[in-house]
Amino acid sequence: MIEVRFHGRGGQGAKIASRILGQSGFLAGMFAQDFAVFGAERRGAPVISFTRLSTASIDQRGPIERPNLVVIMDDTLLTEAPGQVFHGVDHQTPLVVNTEPARFEASSIKLSSANFVLIDLTAIAQKLIGNAFISTAAAAVAAKFIPAIHRPALEEAIRTELAEFNLPGELIEKNLAVARDAYEQTPVMGLTDNLAPIIELQSSRVTPPYLTSSEFAGPTIRHRGSAALRQTGNWRTQRPVIDLAKCKRCFLCYLYCPEAAMTLDTENFPHVDYDHCKGCMICHEECPTDAISRRTEL
Repeated sequence: MIEVRFHGRGGQGAKIASRILGQSGFLAGMFAQDFAVFGAERRGAPVISFTRLSTASIDQRGPIERPNLVVIMDDTLLTEAPGQVFHGVDHQTPLVVNTEPARFEASSIKLSSANFVLIDLTAIAQKLIGNAFISTAAAAVAAKFIPAIHRPALEEAIRTELAEFNLPGELIEKNLAVARDAYEQTPVMGLTDNLAPIIELQSSRVTPPYLTSSEFAGPTIRHRGSAALRQTGNWRTQRPVIDLAKCKRCFLCYLYCPEAAMTLDTENFPHVDYDHCKGCMICHEECPTDAISRRTEL
């Protein structure tokens, strides 16, 4: 059995990536299982999605503890949630990271011996689609590691899964182009043996326990006002940018912001608190003068 774990953020398509991979395996004649685990169900929040593929019926349930392959769709999760990303991972486990290879520094997370595969999936999606939706790219790189899945099965799976969202044919074709590009850029590598004794990689950071640990029911709030101390700006995949010359000071962005991440100065002009803005872009949608633009987070 092959077990793949996807780590992403809400809005990147981690759940769809696992569905595409599962559908690809099914079309290739394998048994398939895919599902996701959500923390905070909102854009930018960490999401984990799982796919199991096997030539025999699958009788296992629950999260994948010992993945053969990990696809990390947002490189900030390496430092924000290493306890989840590296759980059950050893030095041979392929870790496909969506990042710019030129700026990636494994030493910054003290994991230089990990088996990283660096591919800029966001750049591929931006070039061919015009946004940072990378579900088809993530599914394609995972499929490249599985010999039983060939490109025709992958492409049919993409068409099948995206058709359920009533996407126009042109957009589906663009997503297919993204998948082909990502597939070609992925090296041919073997998967780790998830039955071998494991020596888990350790991060230098102190992190919460694994998401599915039965020892902890969830985060513990120990005192009031602690939300301000939790900087969630790195949840963003996109950021709002305000052109004050167009702003009419209608206050709609301030009123509609669900995170209270919009502040007003002494002249009642709005400003974004980027430490806490999660990039939901409600302010962009509500602005009547188009003073707030949508920018891809770098």
